[in-house]
Amino acid sequence: MKLYNITKSLILEVASIDAIVDAIKKRQKVVIYYDGDEPGGRGLRQIEPVCFGYSKADNPVLRAWDEEGASHTGYKGEQPLPGWRLFRVDKILSFKQMGDKFSTVRPGYNTTGDKGMVKVIINARYDQEPI
Repeated sequence: MKLYNITKSLILEVASIDAIVDAIKKRQKVVIYYDGDEPGGRGLRQIEPVCFGYSKADNPVLRAWDEEGASHTGYKGEQPLPGWRLFRVDKILSFKQMGDKFSTVRPGYNTTGDKGMVKVIINARYDQEPI
């Protein structure tokens, strides 16, 4: 299902820490509206959330595999999609679990943490079935 085909069914939900942790535990794909950098970074994205923690600036952040949608670095040609992205939670304006689970370990996934975070709260586990 293409990202823009599901916008009609998107119910705006806040990106709470509980919702983020739940999506990581369940390994569920999520659609977010991200207030990212322009040009090209503000808009809908379909992601696979895998790690939640805090950045060096003490911002809550989410590491995710960005499958499709708006992407500032993709727009500029620096990091095309799909690919890894680090999202500031305060810039995620909506967060909706889609029910589709993901099970593929994406290239470059770090099972022990995240170099963009000084404190990791949860990291996806691929050695066990999702909840």
